[in-house]
Amino acid sequence: MSDNIKQPRERASFRHGDLGREHVLLTVLGLSPRLARYMLGDREAEARLAPVALLDLLPPADRPGRVVAFCTPEATEQSWSCFEAALRDRCQVERIDVPGGMTQDGVDTYLARVSSAIPDRDIELTVDVTHGPRHFSFLTYIAVLYLAALRDVRVRGAYYSLPRENAPSPFLDLRPLLDLPRWIHALQVARETGSTLPLAEVIDPGSRERTATARRAKDIARDLYAMSEAYLSGLPLELGRLAHDVHDRRLGALKKLLVGDHRLPLAGELIEGLKGTLGSFAADTPTVGDGWKQRVELTAVELDRQARIIDDLLRRKNVAAALGLMNEWTVSWVVWRQGGAREWLDYANTRRRAGRLLGAMAAVGNDAELRSRLTDEQRSLGGFWARLSELRNAYHHHGMRPLPLVGDRKAEKTMRRVRDFWNDTLRSRPDISLSLGESPGGRVLVSPIGKRPGVLFSAVHACRTDGGGGEPVLCLAVCSGESQGMVAEALQRARYAGAVESLVFDDAVGGGRREIEHLVQAARPHFIGAGDVVVNVTGGTTLMGLAAEALATAARDLACPVRRFGLIDRRPPSEQESEPYRAGEPFWLDTAENDDAGDSD
Repeated sequence: MSDNIKQPRERASFRHGDLGREHVLLTVLGLSPRLARYMLGDREAEARLAPVALLDLLPPADRPGRVVAFCTPEATEQSWSCFEAALRDRCQVERIDVPGGMTQDGVDTYLARVSSAIPDRDIELTVDVTHGPRHFSFLTYIAVLYLAALRDVRVRGAYYSLPRENAPSPFLDLRPLLDLPRWIHALQVARETGSTLPLAEVIDPGSRERTATARRAKDIARDLYAMSEAYLSGLPLELGRLAHDVHDRRLGALKKLLVGDHRLPLAGELIEGLKGTLGSFAADTPTVGDGWKQRVELTAVELDRQARIIDDLLRRKNVAAALGLMNEWTVSWVVWRQGGAREWLDYANTRRRAGRLLGAMAAVGNDAELRSRLTDEQRSLGGFWARLSELRNAYHHHGMRPLPLVGDRKAEKTMRRVRDFWNDTLRSRPDISLSLGESPGGRVLVSPIGKRPGVLFSAVHACRTDGGGGEPVLCLAVCSGESQGMVAEALQRARYAGAVESLVFDDAVGGGRREIEHLVQAARPHFIGAGDVVVNVTGGTTLMGLAAEALATAARDLACPVRRFGLIDRRPPSEQESEPYRAGEPFWLDTAENDDAGDSD
């Protein structure tokens, strides 16, 4: 249904544009062509049809090499021959027949033929909607929006002119109206999802332009790309710094770009919308330079800013990032409450210790025999942490765990309880007591002592020589009725001044499993809130060694960091008996790096 006028290849040289893209003029022909004068900028041209005048007025580098004209039957009869004659030997011309009249089928047909006329490959498009039925201008606008959004089509210009009787008819550049929906969409995405990625893509001129304006646009786009990555990844410090920079340093340049270079309608309102989005994320006083993160202060204001980001991520259904940041926010809140704001980003010590405290609350609160040692608020906090960790870890591992995450009632209930505690309690930085249990919070030593008291003596020395932990504040001595009397002397010889509890076997040789379970039950309250637990698994009877391993497991179950070690005494047995208080050689079975008890992972 189309009538093509094809010129020889050597004549089809009107291909101007970016990296060899074909440049096409899309136009609509109307009825009764008549001679008129048209104006583009300060230049004028006379023609019977506006698209012919437009081709005359465009600079040579901006002239399309192919023209596609949409014609109703009436336009074909009245205008096509005039149009064909005017462009003969100038460029390739193609006619696309479209139905006249205003029917739904006609609308669908018109849009389909506009779409099929532009191939799905690199195209640059100039549009003229001066002639043709009035509704065709609107339909062409819709079709071009579709092509620009969903195909690799770049719109270079869009023009309309209203012919006048006695004066030149200026062409109006409508391209800003084609750009406006993209800006609206980009800001809508920013408002609804928090992502500034579409906004950056609209601004970014790509590599085709190297002007000062293009460099300014690329600077703005670069920050918006980075800000989008920070937001969607749940990185509050990076986001706060970038949002502050964009808000304070880029919005003025962006407004100038939109008004002066893009001539975008409603640019001021668009900037105000973006300003509101940035304001709630921006850090009040961002730090700069190398090592800037280490200079960020953990304050109530900073916690509240990060809480707003969590709220925003939850509202926009960015669940994975929201849960991850909520996990870290809770750790930061514990650090802040405990006065560790100076080193609040130190994971190995500060943050890891706070995470273990939360893990201990969760573990103790889930233990029927120990949960009474927590306050109601602590039990609620522990339950929240357990549920948050469960969900956060499931999302962190991309669902590669038994718990279904989407469309599952159990997961939805867990998520609802996490959100309720966050909104109703934790978000307001409550004064929940963070003191736990009987342990004073330092190192707990667990060690058997058999017939040779030097084992306990050496265990204390092993704690002191371990670079990470130091002197224990509590010693749990696994002993028999016979060896219990040696505990005090061994510790005195080791110059140990901390607390002591004896875990006594009735039968250290054949007592069996029930005796071990009894000792574990007696020891568990002492693990609550411990800084770490070190366990000597050598010395005494076989049953004592098994009890030491069981105590290590019990401490881990209560979210304590646990390290096991053994002792070697290379002296002959007779010398060990005659001179028991000489420190043996420790060998550590667990490293600090491998010890992750209490971490949410």
